Amino acid sequence: MRIQKKNARALEEIMSPKEIEKIFIPKLKKFTSNFFEISRHFLQYKENCGKEFFVTFNKESDRIESFLDDHGAANNRTFFYFRELIAAIRWFTQSVFQNLHIISRLDSYVLNLPPDKEKEFQDGLKKNLSFLIETLTIFCQEIISEAKILGILSGKEEVHSESVNFELPYRKMLPSDLEQQDAGDRDRLINFLLKFLNVGQDIEMFANNPDMEANITEETLENFRSAYHRLQSTYDTHIGNTDISKNLTLLVSLRGHISVNLHLLEMARSLIHFYERHTERLTRISENKPGIRKIRFEDIKDQIKSFMLPFVFYFANSGKILAEQIFEALGTDPDEYVLETVAFVISPYRIEDFHLRPVMPVTQIASKYSANIDLYFNRKRYDLKSPLEMAMAIPDIREKLATESVRIIVRGPRKATREILDFFNNVCGAIPEQQLIKK
Repeated sequence: MRIQKKNARALEEIMSPKEIEKIFIPKLKKFTSNFFEISRHFLQYKENCGKEFFVTFNKESDRIESFLDDHGAANNRTFFYFRELIAAIRWFTQSVFQNLHIISRLDSYVLNLPPDKEKEFQDGLKKNLSFLIETLTIFCQEIISEAKILGILSGKEEVHSESVNFELPYRKMLPSDLEQQDAGDRDRLINFLLKFLNVGQDIEMFANNPDMEANITEETLENFRSAYHRLQSTYDTHIGNTDISKNLTLLVSLRGHISVNLHLLEMARSLIHFYERHTERLTRISENKPGIRKIRFEDIKDQIKSFMLPFVFYFANSGKILAEQIFEALGTDPDEYVLETVAFVISPYRIEDFHLRPVMPVTQIASKYSANIDLYFNRKRYDLKSPLEMAMAIPDIREKLATESVRIIVRGPRKATREILDFFNNVCGAIPEQQLIKK
């Protein structure tokens, strides 16, 4: 049977100026009508809009951004700026929601903050919210102005925002009354605490990195955000509805520490995404768009550095102290699980003491502990429990030790790091870096 050939048609075609005017703009006008109603409502009520309103605003922005991307607006001179403003509104409404969510849930997190720290955090949230609202206001004013230039708005539209309810209805949820399988709850909780402490230790290493500010990137913040999201999901699935969580009230506070850091990182990730992806483009176009010059783009990253991340570091550390209290409540030695990072220095004159035979027993010490124990040297990570990895690490360390002192970092449970530090001190004269600084 012969198949009849049909004329092939491209899946994409470039719109003509007439099609843009007669088809695309009317379609965009209809597609954005609700968005502009929401924008006007925001400009009228600003700080008085609830967090549910910003969920609606964010969803509308996302819907329009997808529509514009489907039609190639990101690469079109006429609609490029409009698309950038939509993206800006999307990321800032997301950040406003996270800020408002933390404020509304602060009491339920049971963070047990000292009074001065609680005031500092609340003041920081209010100041950050004002900055976000102020910036979002400029974006909304600018997109309405741009829409009039493009013919999407005529300027004669009636405003109905007072009669429209933009708040999302609260969901009614079924009670969580399904019985949990409590077998192995204690071991499950200990494994969860180890994961929590590992994330906290990664945060601490990031905070203490001399290049920390240069490493504030979307990739870094997304890694931390997703780690806390996994912790929250794991807690809610395997810990939150068990007998042990009902009897151990410290776990409510631990869940609060996870949640507040998750939302701080959600906010920081949204802002750094905007900063990395859109700031340069908007700065470039601001030569022809004076309205956008009111945005203080550098203040966006400053808010992340001066408010969000310092409190992420604070809650990671206070969460570590809380985990220690939970271990004690379980009748377990916290030093076998609570992680710490120690740095020590070996002098080149001890090179003859640092080789495979005397150093390899350190793997036996590390293997006694259930938690991961890592050695860091020259930006590489080695598993201290693995004879194979240590057999690769030792020659690398010796090569540098032949010419200068070497700095080695060990991360693991406190009890383990102390034992390992004593081992290296006895074998090759390792000195804790903190002692050298004090001298």
